[in-house]
Amino acid sequence: MKKLIAVFLVIMLVLSVSGCGKNPDDTAAGIIKRETPLKYGINAHIFELRPVMDPSSVLANVSDMSGVFGFEYYRLSTPLDSMFTVGEGDVPIFKEGQRKLIHQVIEKMTAAGVKKFVAVSDAPIYPYGYKVTTTGVIPDPVVERDMYIRWMKLYARAWAMIVEEFPEIAYVETVNEPDLGDANIFTKQGHQWGVDDQYKYSTSDKAHMIADLQYYTYKAVKEVNPKVSVTTPGFSTRREGEGFLDVLYEAIESGAHPFGEDFGDTNPDNYFDAINFHCYLNTDTIDEYFKHCDDFYKATERHNDVGKPAILTECGFTDHDNEANEITNGEKMTELLNLYNEKMPYLEAVMFYMLNDYHTYSVNTSEDNFGLFTSFGDPEKPCCPKPATIVLYKFMHKTEDITPLYKYCPELIRK
Repeated sequence: MKKLIAVFLVIMLVLSVSGCGKNPDDTAAGIIKRETPLKYGINAHIFELRPVMDPSSVLANVSDMSGVFGFEYYRLSTPLDSMFTVGEGDVPIFKEGQRKLIHQVIEKMTAAGVKKFVAVSDAPIYPYGYKVTTTGVIPDPVVERDMYIRWMKLYARAWAMIVEEFPEIAYVETVNEPDLGDANIFTKQGHQWGVDDQYKYSTSDKAHMIADLQYYTYKAVKEVNPKVSVTTPGFSTRREGEGFLDVLYEAIESGAHPFGEDFGDTNPDNYFDAINFHCYLNTDTIDEYFKHCDDFYKATERHNDVGKPAILTECGFTDHDNEANEITNGEKMTELLNLYNEKMPYLEAVMFYMLNDYHTYSVNTSEDNFGLFTSFGDPEKPCCPKPATIVLYKFMHKTEDITPLYKYCPELIRK
């Protein structure tokens, strides 16, 4: 009898151990064990590249603090309209000053320790002689069929030239946040910048157009450098963009693409190598935030594209220039980092927006205060780390020594 009881207890012990930790959420993609360490990167508008931005964020300052922090990824701004002019025959021609400047940025950021560059455009170029009512207008594939095809091929050719000229680029992000309905990108001819008018494409129309753009760009880039990863656009995941990845997959699955060819390609692997999206922890709880991000990514499962890697090219939070919010964000950062590492193993990298607050340049109170640091130009506390920044640095480097973060404001170091 004792032997039977002993055997029974052993069996129960084995069953309890094998079921340990199981819960309804364990089937989520995020519970799969991470196989490679998560990489960290930064968004930083460099004044030389975008001279309308904060003039204190010059290349020397940005590269210096990126190196101090140890960021391995950098989101490199390469708007096509600032990179090229277009000649007869729809030939993209590098603007020499911008070409040299991008080389300088890559050289300085590489010397600072950046290993991967994600090149992104937020402004298109247009076929020779094509005039638009505002930057961001895209030729209509129905009423401007020939111009639309010319535009796609020009866009793809420009990206191929970029990856050939700058072999350090590891990722091509074709366009930034085209899924937002209130954005000024992917609009119809007639649209005026910043005006809520009728010259907009539907979500479905935009998804079909992006499918074309991805296909042609993917093919052109891979012919130049097969090692470059072509991502989806950096999707906002907000409002009408919340389910946009599903709609893009549906467009590809329709067999209607690539437009202008006599065949249909339904394989998403011929459109993008990685999912690229943005996810901000604003007023959400960490569980709500995870559900929002994870549900967006899980379009890969819903459309038989399981295993596609992803990068967050924008994440983080603003403090609205409020010290109490800074403290709250510091507390949230710990939860955020644990979430990315433990429940989102499909992420290759997360890139924080931004390196520094704006100071003499302003958009609004929210946009101006996304920085991990204050502005380099802040006269009272130049490039001073916020609480969330300190948490991130300690987490990345497994250290309690935060002295390096106060390089530009040593007298303000937290004791």
